[in-house]
Amino acid sequence: MIDLRGMITIPFLKKSRFTGSYRGMRYVLFRCEKAGSDEQKSSTSGETVLRAVIWPEPMNYECTPEEKKHGRDFTFDREGLTEAVAWLNSEHEARHF
Repeated sequence: MIDLRGMITIPFLKKSRFTGSYRGMRYVLFRCEKAGSDEQKSSTSGETVLRAVIWPEPMNYECTPEEKKHGRDFTFDREGLTEAVAWLNSEHEARHF
């Protein structure tokens, strides 16, 4: 089970991404500016989200083909981080990597 309590915080994710692996599954958590709808594209502000992406070992994120990766966005706060970790665990349990 992936347990990141005490290892990662929202202030850390504002500056850097967090990578890890667990029993054959690699993952990354990072801050992402999500583009809005067509109406919002004219404005400069987008929604900040926490993006979690998983893929199978052994390659790193950059070397893994996009079709082998999948992810999900969460709110960029403590609750979103908790939900992201729960999602990582459920994806691992379901072997969706």
